[in-house]
Amino acid sequence: MSLASPTLHAIGNAHIDPVWLWRWNEGLETIRSTFRSALDRMDEYDGFIFTGSSAAFYAMLAEVDPAMVAEIAARVAQGRWEIVGGWWVQPDNNVPCGESFVRQALQGQRTFERLFGVRARVGYNPDTFGHAAGLPQILRQSGLDRYAFMRPEPHELAGAEPVFRWQSDDGSEVLTVRIPGPYCTWPGEIHEHVDRCNARRPSSLGDYVAFYGVGNHGGGPTKANIESLLAMEDAPGKPRIVMSSLDAFFNAVEADAAEGAAIQLFPGELQHHARGCYTVHAEVKRQNRRLEHLLMAAERVSAAADLLGLRGIPTEALSSAWQDVLFSQFHDILAGTSLPAAYDDARDHYGHAAGIAGRTLDFNAQAISASIDTRGQGDPVVVVNSLPWPIRTPVEAERLPDRLVDAYGNRVAAQAIQATTTAGQRRAVFIADVPAMGARLLRQPAETVAGQDCGELIATEGLIANDALEVRATREGGWVSLVDRASGREQLAGPAAVGVVIQDLSDTWSHDVVRYDDVAGRFAPTQVLLEEEGPVRASLRIDSAFGTSSMTQWVRLYRGLPFVELDIDLNWQEPLHMLKLEFPFALTDPTVTAEAAYAVAERKPNSEEEPCGHWVALRSGAGEGAGPEGWALMNDGKHGYDAEGALLRMSLVRSPAYAHHNPDKLRPERHYRYMDLGEHRMRFRLLPIGADISLADITRAAWEMAEPPVVINEYQHEGSDAALRGQVECSSQSITVTVVKGAEDGRGHILRAADCAGAGGSARLRLGGTEWEAGFTPWQIRSWRVVDGIATPCTLIEDDLAAEPGGTATV
Repeated sequence: MSLASPTLHAIGNAHIDPVWLWRWNEGLETIRSTFRSALDRMDEYDGFIFTGSSAAFYAMLAEVDPAMVAEIAARVAQGRWEIVGGWWVQPDNNVPCGESFVRQALQGQRTFERLFGVRARVGYNPDTFGHAAGLPQILRQSGLDRYAFMRPEPHELAGAEPVFRWQSDDGSEVLTVRIPGPYCTWPGEIHEHVDRCNARRPSSLGDYVAFYGVGNHGGGPTKANIESLLAMEDAPGKPRIVMSSLDAFFNAVEADAAEGAAIQLFPGELQHHARGCYTVHAEVKRQNRRLEHLLMAAERVSAAADLLGLRGIPTEALSSAWQDVLFSQFHDILAGTSLPAAYDDARDHYGHAAGIAGRTLDFNAQAISASIDTRGQGDPVVVVNSLPWPIRTPVEAERLPDRLVDAYGNRVAAQAIQATTTAGQRRAVFIADVPAMGARLLRQPAETVAGQDCGELIATEGLIANDALEVRATREGGWVSLVDRASGREQLAGPAAVGVVIQDLSDTWSHDVVRYDDVAGRFAPTQVLLEEEGPVRASLRIDSAFGTSSMTQWVRLYRGLPFVELDIDLNWQEPLHMLKLEFPFALTDPTVTAEAAYAVAERKPNSEEEPCGHWVALRSGAGEGAGPEGWALMNDGKHGYDAEGALLRMSLVRSPAYAHHNPDKLRPERHYRYMDLGEHRMRFRLLPIGADISLADITRAAWEMAEPPVVINEYQHEGSDAALRGQVECSSQSITVTVVKGAEDGRGHILRAADCAGAGGSARLRLGGTEWEAGFTPWQIRSWRVVDGIATPCTLIEDDLAAEPGGTATV
């Protein structure tokens, strides 16, 4: 459409939150009534088009009203019902890991194709509270080359034009529109809404959008909406307005661009909106992280067992489990902004998924263990590594003694630690070296075996040290020193891991909040103890308190491992406050790098609240000479942080009232339920960053914390050593294999790898007996279907691409 005759594409929709101030079962009723209304409007108005997203809605509808799904399918075939989104739901776009977004598309696009014979082309997240940097690549590789969003709005994200090409670091682009104003309209306001949308139309384009229809709790376009639009079609003083689809709008924009219209290129993340959502409701975020990794671990171990010829892969059950997790990633659930009962339902959904994933993991791990020849002196112990790279990691296990040997009789350092019960059961920690998606056989000898421990481990009152690091703590200051032993340099500019309490009177979303800086006080140490010393690890325990809240920290160093581990037990009792964990580093002019969805975000340490994935790193911009150049803080389910200069603060908990939304005010005479009060357990690791540590190394280290190996107290039996050799290899340290799973259609296995260092290059990959060479551009994600000795490149939604003969594959 030419600039001389601008067109507004009226997009009929019904924004439906399946969960928010209501539970999912009420959300399902809303879906049913809204979709019925949209179908009825199509019978009444020939030109009416409805746009709908979220494959989960249609999958649920098919369970209770398959006839309505058939009606929708007929309208889809006519072009009257537009399928958009391509994802299971509209999720939070900051908290999930990159692979969760892949699964949103894998489950979403396959469901749309199964029910309607189509796939979406337009990515669609109007209500989501920010959009991670890596999403354009994931969208493009899922068949979604267009994107529609609303938040952050122009006052929250300056510099992005209403229509632009959004680009991720790998170079992928999606044509993107920011919806003007609300995605829904209420009766009587559509004339003003059209005028507002027209006023925001880009001056370089002849086409723009105006979304209409009652929303949030469903509803959709009303008769009054549609008749008002029909009356405006040729009204003087109004733009040309047509009932349309997002597909038609984007086609028109591409035609405008072909005629020379300039379209902005916008790289990086789309932030910020509702920064409090990175932290609030710690438990739902912890469960999300746990289930993401439990499911990926179950997939890889079942694939390993399948490659060994031991068991098949329960693909359908695992897909069902993923769907429960993906639904709970809906932005108002995972962001922590729903009513309390929603989290009872989320707990049940996570529990169902965990039951499937846990059984799959353990059944297949024990099938692998049962296939190993475990005969010999001493009771056998088998350690199964679910990760697709070799690991050297600390492992805690019940009913193990403080003595272990490997399959050749060599001593493996083990240490008795405090049991989790008072019943006298043994518990031990040891360092496990296990091949990628493979197993290691250990034994429990009858007597202690002599052997020399590799590396130094020192433990005295208030001090622990290994070859790499030294930690000191005092009763007055807590954790006061962290020294790099090679250089002798102090790494802290003040006490570390101090709990900083911040008064937070903002609503649940923290609308319009940029930073949290109203410090109410700090946790003060009450006790420092040397709690563990042995051949594997040394541990200082620091107890501290604030108000009626208490915190116990265990700061640990392991023999021969380069990181500091921090375990925390927190009893939090401070409504309308927030807790941060403070790390003041001795770094000069640092920059911040945070993990995002199969990507990273580079940011300035400007004290603003920001999102992160498994880790956030502070790296010196000036060069520190000898010693670490920075530090990576890895977490087990925390997603908010701020940094100011060299001070890094991780957000632990926030305690607003449930679903408190501005401009509503809390009333002093009422009793409210406040979020995150109670007991919390969390784990962090601090990894020094040197010239030999890449961003991919940090990612793998964080995943090792998230996916501990499976330990099986085995019995003696015949078997082979096939499982001890590992099932996957990657020759490049820059490239990280992330996924090995059964293909959704049952044809072989899917292997996914990503350049998590931004270096690009080539790698030799192996899965089972199939090997191939692969090239990667910086930050690229690549996937292959491996079947009958051939690795065929495929998309993220498992569509085959071109393959070369002989097992070598290139895109």
